[in-house]
Amino acid sequence: MCIRDRYQRRVHGGNKFEMERGVAMYQADLSQPFYQQQQAPTANHFRKEIGDEAVWTLSSAKPGNGVDQLRDDNPNTFWQSDGTQPHLVTIQFLKKVRIQELAIYLDFKSDESYTPNKISIRAGINLQDLKEILYVELKEPIGWFVFPLKTKLLDGSEKPYVNTINLQIAILQNQHSGKDTHIRQIKVFSPRE
Repeated sequence: MCIRDRYQRRVHGGNKFEMERGVAMYQADLSQPFYQQQQAPTANHFRKEIGDEAVWTLSSAKPGNGVDQLRDDNPNTFWQSDGTQPHLVTIQFLKKVRIQELAIYLDFKSDESYTPNKISIRAGINLQDLKEILYVELKEPIGWFVFPLKTKLLDGSEKPYVNTINLQIAILQNQHSGKDTHIRQIKVFSPRE
């Protein structure tokens, strides 16, 4: 029998969280569901940034605020959605990859009601079989949010990555019930082998 867990995190003031049981195939590290930092995360001896190896698609975008702005390493630019929620960023790799961390830069002070509040991170081999691996609620977030992703195996052990072809970030709700969303940067990290 397979036990599946999802832990819902509610973030107040940037650092505290509560956990509730739910359902999904994978889970993030329970001792550290995410960490926040002001400096952009970079590749190092343990991880490499693999976002350039993928095809990125957006559910919608205002002209001049698309994938290029998400990936330009400039925190002053952003993707702005232009449609109904959920707003989706889909990252598709050509083959299975190990994804260790996902980093997202948000700025409530600049973006106010455009800032994401409820985020679902999903993974799967096909777009039709995506499973939620992490659900997070953020309150007025500012800075880089790094989400370590892990795979929980049937024997209870964990792998420090998710092995997938597709990764999707779904913005389910914005701060103060805003309609469109702003995400300033996204980075995807894989373990070095």
